[in-house]
Amino acid sequence: MPFDVVTGRAFYKPLWRFLKELPKDYVGDLAKIQARHGDLVHWKVWGGALNFAFISDATVNRELFVRNTDALSKSPSQVQTFLYAAGPSVATAHGDDWRTKRKEANSLFSRSIIEASCQRQVAVTRRFVETHGPGPHDAILFARRLAALTSSRGILGRDITVEEADTQIAFSLAASDRFNAESAQIFARPDWMLAPWRRELTRRKQEAFPIVKAAIDASRVSTEPNDGLMNHYVNGSFVTSNDGEMLTILVGLLMGAQDNVASALGWVLAYLAFHPDLQDQLGDEIRASSATAGALRNCRLLMSAVKEILRLRPPAPANQPRRLLRPVEIAGHRLPKGTFVFNSFYNMHRNASVFEDPETFDPTRFQDERLAGVPDFAPFGHGPRNCVAQGMAIQQLLASVAGLLHDHRLGTCPQSFPSITQTPFLSPASFDVSIKRV
Repeated sequence: MPFDVVTGRAFYKPLWRFLKELPKDYVGDLAKIQARHGDLVHWKVWGGALNFAFISDATVNRELFVRNTDALSKSPSQVQTFLYAAGPSVATAHGDDWRTKRKEANSLFSRSIIEASCQRQVAVTRRFVETHGPGPHDAILFARRLAALTSSRGILGRDITVEEADTQIAFSLAASDRFNAESAQIFARPDWMLAPWRRELTRRKQEAFPIVKAAIDASRVSTEPNDGLMNHYVNGSFVTSNDGEMLTILVGLLMGAQDNVASALGWVLAYLAFHPDLQDQLGDEIRASSATAGALRNCRLLMSAVKEILRLRPPAPANQPRRLLRPVEIAGHRLPKGTFVFNSFYNMHRNASVFEDPETFDPTRFQDERLAGVPDFAPFGHGPRNCVAQGMAIQQLLASVAGLLHDHRLGTCPQSFPSITQTPFLSPASFDVSIKRV
């Protein structure tokens, strides 16, 4: 499939409008580009002084992110956002530093480590659901709190209160606001322009960091086993230079887990509420299994339904825009150094040649195991720079659904399925759900 090379005004909108509107509707913009120019587009602006590549072809995207990993970098604005929110991490590193941090992160997120907390994540969910009456309840707040509670259970290895969850949510929302203000931009802006978001994020960091610091201190004096990821830092399995570095790593993990999982859980609640028959089938399957990670992975309908929701509504609909550090030849076409690369998992997930009736929600679709490995299904990205915590995210979703539907069912209040908001994650617009015990 060749690149469609577009120059200047042949593109579907002027550069200034594209840069202004892209952060507001990333999904819609890339869908329009794909519909107009195809899956591979090279847009040359000002005679090639500025270049953009748009990729909605899964094979080419995977080739780029697997074979040309070292040629890709985040934009300075994105790195600045991550550094300010949580500190240095694998998300801000490049070159040999990135390879070292990524290798350690891969070990930290091994299956045996992340699965240790699964049963307690299910228990946390069941207790949380029990505190709710019939409702109606704000589904978005419900999803955010549940994501914060299960994330803390898996990362810190301890239960937190709803008040502590709300503190973590406020921090994550402040970071997202800063992300929207800065990282969604192509070019970094002067720091003074970001002062309002910086002040709010600083305030929220001062509230959220002590929760993690208290968990670290408590773990050091406790004789109780800790099944969270934090335990592998506190007890020396993963060496950090000081407590400050450990703190920024754990806060960064919590922030990423809460944001992505909260968006995904919002969609899980929406699809479950609008498909009561599916809830009954999943409830039967869940009760027939145990709450262990292995047992939940073997719940075929549960796993398939979660993957189908991630296909239709991936929380991160694309990689963050990347910039080429050197020229790259891909699909027989040369992209020059400095090209800004955009891709769209949202578009890839709707490839009709791979997914029959791609706009239809089919919770049994991924019981066809061939689909799980196709490059067109990439809710966590392609290649070495994919989401290192994807195993934990899947486990949180499985544990949350298992805990929710073990003894309860959701009812829906709105008349129509929630629309999409981009904040920057794909989240459902506000809606209510009711909860009943069965």
